[in-house]
Amino acid sequence: MSEPRIVWFVNHYATNQHRDGRSGRHEQFARRLPDTGWRAVVISASTDHPSGRQTMRRGRLRERFVDDGHEFVWLRGVAYARVRLFRIADVLLFTALLLVPGMLHGLPRPDVVVGGSVHPLAAWAASLIARRSRVPFVYEPRDLWPETLVQFGSIGRRSPIALALAAIERHCVRRAVVVVSPLEGAGRYYSARGLEAPFAWVPNGVSRQLVDEIEDDRGATIGDTDTDTDTDTDHTFEIAYLGSMGTANSLAPVVDAFCVAAARLTGRRLVLRLVGTGPDRQRLEERAAASRHASRIVFEGHLPQSEARAVGRRADALIANLRPLELYRHGTSLNKFFEYLLLAKPVVLGASVPRDPVTDSGAGVRVPGDDVPALADAICRVATMSAPERLEHGARGRRHALAHYDYDVLVARPAAALDRAIATPPPPPRRPGTGRRAAPW
Repeated sequence: MSEPRIVWFVNHYATNQHRDGRSGRHEQFARRLPDTGWRAVVISASTDHPSGRQTMRRGRLRERFVDDGHEFVWLRGVAYARVRLFRIADVLLFTALLLVPGMLHGLPRPDVVVGGSVHPLAAWAASLIARRSRVPFVYEPRDLWPETLVQFGSIGRRSPIALALAAIERHCVRRAVVVVSPLEGAGRYYSARGLEAPFAWVPNGVSRQLVDEIEDDRGATIGDTDTDTDTDTDHTFEIAYLGSMGTANSLAPVVDAFCVAAARLTGRRLVLRLVGTGPDRQRLEERAAASRHASRIVFEGHLPQSEARAVGRRADALIANLRPLELYRHGTSLNKFFEYLLLAKPVVLGASVPRDPVTDSGAGVRVPGDDVPALADAICRVATMSAPERLEHGARGRRHALAHYDYDVLVARPAAALDRAIATPPPPPRRPGTGRRAAPW
């Protein structure tokens, strides 16, 4: 049997089960790629995201972890748990260390280098590593730059930061022999801006092992908490949110919609349980405290992943909301969607998007993002479902996730993209002033 080809995944925030207690997209694919003839080396930072916690011992710049069929390399980052502004320093240090000669010495020589965002500087550095190594570069954007920050109001469209991010993004797309992304419309987005590159949609996914872990965390089978009936008004109907509490999560409309629904369903006790933390948590707590239903809104704070899942399994329904941004027309890549589906509960989703797995599976009710009256209607609709109806909605979601987003099936997509990359000549260097001019970003 021939030796496997080597791919380097450069992603600042890639998670590792051994270190972080959770396994993300890159490790899930890395575990499975050996079956396709590839061996992965995942290169990420030593800081955990979003907590900003430092995981590397003092005095070290690099640590290496070898697992069956793949390995991780961590380069030192800057802890930003106490001072969020230090996150910029974390980005800069990781990017700089990637490019320090000898920092990646001793790793298996790559046949392909994949550079991914969240932030595009890591992808830019990966493109330079690929050039140094004289191997193809694959670009893997999870966000669109600077469009994400612009639409969230963080920066102006013509600000120096936006222009710099746009230039980095253009460089990465032009250098790439293939672009892969969990954003289904990313290829069309780049093409409309004069950036042509072969594109492959590689969505985030789920692991069947997680189903067993969820059931072990709960110690129950699907639906055992759904003991109420349509006429059981003494039962507390609990709707839960699991995840971060930041601008992108848009939880203020969720709190407001819950209060509207609680006032409307006077014959049934509703409870909203919010698990997680983030920059918006204090404002959300103040908003909830000022409402008539403050006693029914519970903030759990940050919980270990197993405990958060147990809250989700005990709940009667789950809820999430996205701001109605043009950005989401190009796709979404929220792991939350899949986590919710595996919890096998009906989902209330506020999202102005062309496609989502909740709607595709029939696992719940989707309404426009940030629409408080519509969200309240959806909460009422799910709360008045019978127990068998809710059970069926949850079961449909789990079946859909496992049928269409199982990493065992999805791994064929990145493998095909990597095969295509080594079979594609790299793009020729662009001469100044030549080529189609990209539209302003």
